[in-house]
Amino acid sequence: MIDTHSHLLAGVDHGCPDLATSVLMARAAADSGVAVVVCTPHLPEWDETLIGRAGMVLGETRAALEAAGVELELRLGFEVDLNVAATADTTRLSVLTIEGSRGAILLETPYSGWPPFVEETIFRLSTQGFVPVLAHPERNDRIQKSSDLLVRCLRAGAVAQGTAGSLSGIFGRTSEKTFFRLITKGLISLLASDAHSFQADGWTMGPMLAALKARVGESDLLTLTDDNPRRLLNGKKPHPVKPANGRLHRCGWMRS
Repeated sequence: MIDTHSHLLAGVDHGCPDLATSVLMARAAADSGVAVVVCTPHLPEWDETLIGRAGMVLGETRAALEAAGVELELRLGFEVDLNVAATADTTRLSVLTIEGSRGAILLETPYSGWPPFVEETIFRLSTQGFVPVLAHPERNDRIQKSSDLLVRCLRAGAVAQGTAGSLSGIFGRTSEKTFFRLITKGLISLLASDAHSFQADGWTMGPMLAALKARVGESDLLTLTDDNPRRLLNGKKPHPVKPANGRLHRCGWMRS
C-alpha cells in the first residue's frame, strides 16, 4: 500500500513532535503493509525556510529508519494552502509537488467555507501539467451539504483524496456520512491516513481498512490504497472509484 498524505516529519508542522515518534509511526505503517509514505507537511504560506527544513528532516528520518531497520520508502510533498496554489508561479509550485511524481500536488481543502477561486486554480494547474489532489473534501462544510462543488473541481482537473479517519467517525458523523456518499458517487480516487502523531492516531489507515473493505470490496479498496496512489507517484492521473451496485453495504444512518 501507498499512503499519499502523512505528517510524519518531526518538527516541520504540528505533526510528529520528535524523530522517535516519526520512527514509531513509520514502523506502524510498515507493519500494516505500507511500502511508501508521502510526507506532506502543511504549507500555509510560501515559506522557503520551512520548505528547506522539510527536505533536511526528510533526510534525517530516512537515516533513522534505516538505522532502526524499518523498511519504508519516504517521499516528500506538501499539503499546500489554496491561497498559495492560487498565487504562486509554476516554478515555485513545482517545488511543492510529490517527489518523483512529475506534477502531483496536494491541496488542503478548507474545513469551512469555499474560496471563489478554487475551480479556476485547479483548471490552471491541470492545464500546466500538474495533477491537483484535494485532501479530505468530506470534511468541508460546503461539500457536506452538496457534492456539486467537488464535482466541479473534478471536472476542472482535480482528483479527491479521502481520509481514513473519516471512516470511523473521528471527525464526526457528518464527515463519515459524506465520505461514503462521495465514494458511492465515484468522486473519491485515493485513501490516505493524514496521520499526525503516533499517540493520537498512529497509522490511521490500519484499523479502517477492514471496515472499508466490507463496504466497497477488496478490488476497489486496492485501487484506493495501492493502484491509484501508484499511478499518482508515476505521474498519471488516478482513476475514479465507484463501487458496483449493491456492493456498498450501508449502515442504518446512510439509508435516509
